Amino acid sequence: MALIASISAILILIFIGMSVPFCFLSGSLIYIFMTGASTGTFVSTSYYALDSFSTLAIPLFMIAGTLMEKSGIARTLIDLAEMILKKTKGGMGATIPLVSCFFGALSGSGTATVTTLGSMMAPRLTELGWDKRYLAAFIAACGPLGYMIPPNMNAIIYTRVSSASVAALFLATIIPGILWTILYLIINRYTYHHWYNPENSVTAKIGMAGEQTAENGATAKSIIVEEQAADKLTIIKRAGVAFLMPVIIMGGIYSGIFTATEAGAVGCVYGLIVGVLIFKKMSLKEAFSSFIKTGSSLGSILIMFPMTLIFTRILVLNGVPGMVTQFITGISSNKYVIILIIDLVLILAGCFLDAGVLLLVFTPLLLPTAAIIGIGEIQLGVMMFVAVGVGTITPPMAMNLFITGKITGVEMMDMMKPLLPFLLFAAIPILILVTFVPAVSTFLPSLILSGGM
Repeated sequence: MALIASISAILILIFIGMSVPFCFLSGSLIYIFMTGASTGTFVSTSYYALDSFSTLAIPLFMIAGTLMEKSGIARTLIDLAEMILKKTKGGMGATIPLVSCFFGALSGSGTATVTTLGSMMAPRLTELGWDKRYLAAFIAACGPLGYMIPPNMNAIIYTRVSSASVAALFLATIIPGILWTILYLIINRYTYHHWYNPENSVTAKIGMAGEQTAENGATAKSIIVEEQAADKLTIIKRAGVAFLMPVIIMGGIYSGIFTATEAGAVGCVYGLIVGVLIFKKMSLKEAFSSFIKTGSSLGSILIMFPMTLIFTRILVLNGVPGMVTQFITGISSNKYVIILIIDLVLILAGCFLDAGVLLLVFTPLLLPTAAIIGIGEIQLGVMMFVAVGVGTITPPMAMNLFITGKITGVEMMDMMKPLLPFLLFAAIPILILVTFVPAVSTFLPSLILSGGM
């Protein structure tokens, strides 16, 4: 009863607009007061929620994303994408899932991918005339690609409680990740015109003003055009410098020189070198200002982690994951019914639980059931990654929506309309695909590792 009351309170407080971290804290306190339990673990849970090496990836990649924007790397990548996709309808919107794959490969984290894209791409695309509501929803929807494009940090957690190979899991997520990205590109192609108006772009507005107020024979519009009309060869050369960053980072990760979290620090250093010494778009003073700006945004985001994990601890201590799993196996003996129930439970759990906690708790409980109904460890792992990703963008407890909303200044309810096509016609179909077509996950590991599964 106390648990139901606390969950209900969290949902109600979120819907009335209370700050998300305090919604979770309030729900936890309601449970404590109703049960008479101690709050002694609150401080230790909060401390260890942030005292995590993997959590360090968030500030590092937020800073790296800001530096990439300020240094000119982000602008170069966007210019290159625009040059390639300029004849494609909705081309600039298509850069969001493509860059999500790029950052997913760098961070291996859906949260880091969302925070980086929110700080790096949303301001740029808003200037080009894209609706902030669409951008926030699209960026949040692309967050799960951080779980799919290797290296996947969740895969490492999964292997700690299973006998699956990390290399096999990395390979298993590539095809689903690519298919997920393609579906996003198709949806963007057919929905972008509702959310894009080039007349609202900063360039268009300044250009209109320049036509009316010419000075020294040059209008503001012509100045803007001259500044933005980069030669294709120049763009390609600058893009080469930009793409050297993933070469260094991915080479370091796969050669074992540094981890994905440490790659964030490498990204920060590389962004400084390119911005200050190569592109010369940023001074050291501006770099320091970027650190301060990122720290301000980071504080409001990281406070979510201890507050939500306090409530997560309450769920785990009450045996909720175990009770849910027992409930699943007791409903039906039909393989497909059990699989669908597992997917639904994982999506629901992904709304409430941290991905790492969910994997550590649910994996040992689901492995015996999966073995009985013929699901291998690799397929189950991919199912869990996709389901958790879907949970992070499924209202009302969607962490990715909370984060992008905070970064872009968009309310969650305003993201619902643009989010639905990505959720219903891409995220959920990919979950169904990896659930019922094992070859989507097992083909590459079987082909390349030849028995490594």
